[in-house]
Amino acid sequence: MPHRETLFVISDLHLGGDTGFQICTARGRRRLAAFIRSIPGQLAPSRQVHLVLAGDIVDFLAEQPFAAFTSDDALATRKLARIMDHGDTADVWQALRELVSAGHSLTLLLGNHDLELSLPGPRRLLHERIGQRGVEFLYDNQAFVRGPILIEHGNRYDDWNVVPHDALRAVRSALTRRESPPAMRTVAGSELVVGVMNDLKRQYAFIDLLKPENEAAIPLLAVLDPGALGQLKQLARLARQASRTRIPREDSGAPEERGLISGTESHLLREAHELLGSSEEEIGAREHLRSWWEIHRAGRAEERREQLRRLRKALQSYVRAQHETFTVNKESPRYLRPAEALAARGFRVVVFGHTHLARRVPMLGGAALYLNTGTWAELMRIPDPVLSDTAVGDSILAEFVEALTDNQLGPWRELIPTFARIELEGETLLSADVFLFEEDGRVKPVGSRL
Repeated sequence: MPHRETLFVISDLHLGGDTGFQICTARGRRRLAAFIRSIPGQLAPSRQVHLVLAGDIVDFLAEQPFAAFTSDDALATRKLARIMDHGDTADVWQALRELVSAGHSLTLLLGNHDLELSLPGPRRLLHERIGQRGVEFLYDNQAFVRGPILIEHGNRYDDWNVVPHDALRAVRSALTRRESPPAMRTVAGSELVVGVMNDLKRQYAFIDLLKPENEAAIPLLAVLDPGALGQLKQLARLARQASRTRIPREDSGAPEERGLISGTESHLLREAHELLGSSEEEIGAREHLRSWWEIHRAGRAEERREQLRRLRKALQSYVRAQHETFTVNKESPRYLRPAEALAARGFRVVVFGHTHLARRVPMLGGAALYLNTGTWAELMRIPDPVLSDTAVGDSILAEFVEALTDNQLGPWRELIPTFARIELEGETLLSADVFLFEEDGRVKPVGSRL
């Protein structure tokens, strides 16, 4: 009789960072530990569970000292220990240990925020905490394959976040011999996080919760913090640098040269310049602009009205982009095209993470299915009425401004913890879908919108 197996897939846990700096908050970690413990109960008592953590399990980019990549094995190990021991995060690792101790299987995949997990010291610590029996770790650019199912993080299709795995392998090789590791060209997206976003998060803790992140963050930051023009100039430099090293890609969207990274957001930067009334050349010359807060609190009435107009325009750009962002049955061609290429090679279900947005999209006329597992970090959503220049829109905008003043955006922050569940009998696919794990422990399929 064919072996029956149930795969549970989650990704983008982003465990890490100091309190107030985390995108997987205390409530997310509590829900995550509860979910892991609930998995065996979702099946008949005799059934075996296989949990796949599909990348960005922890977030080294959120740990101080900030670095796009920590090649020092001892320092990377200390960072991981700090992540594991922070507050109630230890309960998540304990829940994983209980799962594998009960005879279930666990597979971990590498993402783009947790490259250091592949280094010798962090790997040892990982196994010390959760055990070795029944635990598999795929960290060499491999996808997880089980019959007609393929699971990977998905960052290799994002030009900003392609990982140079050959260089990472050379670092690991040197560390095992106690040699000084070779310099590794870091991931452009990671440079953006540690060089720009982390500093801005101190004032705007929500900035990396916005999706789609570039469409949301760049115009909004231009309005909120004109004093951050230096960071925006750095972003422009990164975009130009990335565009000069554009990756040749196959028709499928897979990179032909795995060692290069590309990508540019020039249209978003132009929009940011327009919102500021500044050209890119002026950015470098204007270093000491008043912040949004200074103008809003102490400026003349006319200045305050202009700032509110700019804020509304930036938020309108985000809300328009947000409509498709939270639609479950649509995916960006950046990810759907390579998923379709994988399906054309015979995979019935292709599962990515990375985007933080749950998806369920039929492919090849319904012969295959694309799933995205979403995230256990929080997301932020602006209500649609902010688009309207009406009393209701003005009221919501005023509430948002007040919340921004104190960096208290709880009503706009959401936890949408999603996972994929796939049933197999031998090589036969029985079912596959993406589900929401609710606070009371109930499980329900994700609807048409998040």
